[in-house]
Amino acid sequence: WVELKVAALLGIGIGFAVGGLAYQASGFDFGFATTIFIANFISVLIAGLTGTLAPLIFTFIFHRDSGKWGGPLETAIQDIVGSFVMVILSYRVLLWIGPTEIEPNDMCGE
Repeated sequence: WVELKVAALLGIGIGFAVGGLAYQASGFDFGFATTIFIANFISVLIAGLTGTLAPLIFTFIFHRDSGKWGGPLETAIQDIVGSFVMVILSYRVLLWIGPTEIEPNDMCGE
């Protein structure tokens, strides 16, 4: 659990730093900054979780070399989760606290 606590603290720190920059860069848009904060926090937390569990799973369950298999799989999972969180969560948070002109049926390019 220590690793997850450290990942949570890192996620909060990175979330505040990047969220603060997003707040200032977006013309002080609180919804956008909150979205960036939450997305970065969840991405760092998932990275800490996969970084902790992947070597254990590969070593004790699959009986494979965790150094050989853990790196590429961890990177792939972290990239997929980070992209998913940023896109889906951004849409949901911006609907919740973002500008009022976003409609639930808005689509990109229309």
